[in-house]
Amino acid sequence: MTDSTHTEPSLVQSPARKGYVYIAGAGPGDPELLTLKADRALREADVILFDDLVLPQMLEPYRAEKIYTGKRKDSHHFEQEEINQEIVRHALMGRTVVRLKGGDPFIFGRGGEEIDTLRQHGIEYEIIPGITAAHGASAYTEIPLTMRKVSSSVAFCTGHPISKIQAPDTDTIVYYMVASSVHDVLDAVAAKGRSGETMVAVVQNATRYNQKIFTGTLDEFRKRDRAVYSPALLIIGDSISQFIESNWYSRKKKVLMTGEAPKKYTPADYITVPFPCQQVAGADLGAVKASIEGIDQFSVLFFQNRFAVRYFFKYLFEHGRDVRHLAHLTICASNRSAATELQEHGIIADCRLEAETPTSIGEMLRNQGLTGQRILLPGAEHVDELVAGQLREGGNQVTPLVVYAHGAQDHVEAIDLDFIDEIYFASAECVQKFREMYESIPSRITITPADERTAEEVRTQFGG
Repeated sequence: MTDSTHTEPSLVQSPARKGYVYIAGAGPGDPELLTLKADRALREADVILFDDLVLPQMLEPYRAEKIYTGKRKDSHHFEQEEINQEIVRHALMGRTVVRLKGGDPFIFGRGGEEIDTLRQHGIEYEIIPGITAAHGASAYTEIPLTMRKVSSSVAFCTGHPISKIQAPDTDTIVYYMVASSVHDVLDAVAAKGRSGETMVAVVQNATRYNQKIFTGTLDEFRKRDRAVYSPALLIIGDSISQFIESNWYSRKKKVLMTGEAPKKYTPADYITVPFPCQQVAGADLGAVKASIEGIDQFSVLFFQNRFAVRYFFKYLFEHGRDVRHLAHLTICASNRSAATELQEHGIIADCRLEAETPTSIGEMLRNQGLTGQRILLPGAEHVDELVAGQLREGGNQVTPLVVYAHGAQDHVEAIDLDFIDEIYFASAECVQKFREMYESIPSRITITPADERTAEEVRTQFGG
């Protein structure tokens, strides 16, 4: 992620046209809860200023400059006024800015302060709501915030400042930002006369793979040792009686994905947790230059994943070429994500194989009539020989081209393996990068390698 030098807006020479600002909510944590409208704004953006509770891997598909503006209690990367000025600075430079906030911008998100600053500077803006944490926690725990004959009213409050904690007379109360103040909130609620038998739930990491729920009564929680739950919501009310341990979200298998996810990991059955292990570094620049200058010698361009597409086109443009120079090629994508990335560059793949396994690629190519071809295979620093071998079937000549290298990306959050049921390793290189962060894999976790080379690397790195 990139940072930026702070300059007061008054010192920036404004272009003829000011930029446009989206104040958008990213939702409570599950990347799939990002709205279509927010996704569209992020694709348009020149600059994204994102908060602490926005997972960096959510932003990986977007090409904008990304600036981390996270704020946590007693540890602010940016103060709110600095964030306001940073938004204005980029807008006055004529840029499209997305200020991306966890949850919803107008529910304890300080979005009102930011648009007030934009109004003062005459900058046009738009507000894109997000799913707030209370709604996400309620849906992903099966704890209804309202329910006929149980709860007909709900209030949203914060756990700060401790001296001014509110305890409204509603059936259900949801408290945000209670990581270190759960007991203070419960004491305030008890002081307002709530029964000690009132149900209480703390939802930690709501809607994320490592969501955890603690339930009990008001009296029971007040007697427990003080603990810090972060990030967390506190829900108080009798509707918590609807909570069940085996809720719909907990029943899904959590799979850690190091690379592209095979089709079998459907959203209906699995929660996929990304562990990115690709970055642009270590490309063979000499070979890249020669291949791009000699692109006419190839008849097929084959992309295994979106990273190969992204970095190939990066170098294509850097060498003064564009899609017109690829007009003579049959362009193939091995999966949906590669095909989608191609569309981002204005190309619809001539063939999309959607191979279940690398060993089926050769047959699918033959079915497409692609034999005796000269295939350029952009990819990582270590050629996937299983795929290359399949491509060579039918008399095809294959030229691998290194356009990116494997490496654990910056700002990737450490994964809590206690919540993981299965790990899918997409390549031997991903196994190596995973090993740099984790010394071992708990024996209860299922390990699924993409191919025999990857399986051998798992045995080498972790034994068994």
